[in-house]
Amino acid sequence: MSVQQIWRYPVKSLQGELLTSTEITDVIPGDRGWGIIDKQSGYLLSAKRVPKLLEGHARIIGDHCVLTINRNEYSSEEEQINKKLSDWLERPVTLSKPSSDETRNIEIEWDDGTEETLENPDIFEFTTSPGWFFDSSSSLNLIGSATLDLLEKRVGPGSGDVRRFRPNLLVKTEKPFEENDWVGKNLKIGTCEVFVKKRTDRCVVITRQIGEFPASRSTLRFLSEKHEREAGISMSPIQSGVIHTGDSVEVLES
Repeated sequence: MSVQQIWRYPVKSLQGELLTSTEITDVIPGDRGWGIIDKQSGYLLSAKRVPKLLEGHARIIGDHCVLTINRNEYSSEEEQINKKLSDWLERPVTLSKPSSDETRNIEIEWDDGTEETLENPDIFEFTTSPGWFFDSSSSLNLIGSATLDLLEKRVGPGSGDVRRFRPNLLVKTEKPFEENDWVGKNLKIGTCEVFVKKRTDRCVVITRQIGEFPASRSTLRFLSEKHEREAGISMSPIQSGVIHTGDSVEVLES
């Protein structure tokens, strides 16, 4: 098994950037390093509630972030960035980096994938961990290539698009959902070691329009019916280091 792709998402819920290598500390540096805050509610905006965020892209250059919105590029450092984002999202927002003890609430449209259509979904909210704009206690996510290949074949075009699942690592695997067997074990990836905490529970985000593929509930429904609404694994680093594309992935037996 080897690392096929490395992804970083500088702004929460915007599309990310492909890397050829990255340092791993407690996170991939810069991953979810910025978030868009609703000025009225103070909530951290997420594609769980605001799917338009997925139309934007972000990448890091030096110590600032470059956002691509409707083919226009904006720097996180420019004076009018909040106005431009507010115009795009049609609500007052600010681009923000979390302070060390900052937490934010996130709203989510609940969707368990069992219904043919989703009408008037229940809205829940949860709170980020201090100093993070992640919506999980795990800072790394991995999915296997064979898992995506199966989804593409069984559900349809775009169902296995890596952008739909927003992993940090895409790993070349032989068997669909093989990564499920790694829960509770350590992985050696490059010079890093990570602990696999759990399978990743999937939510309404994978039903959103992704690039050229329209919004569809088919992937979530398939996962709900066949795989307990899970795909990929959530991990936490336990030894810092560096990961390159092509690095081997080794399951360490305890």
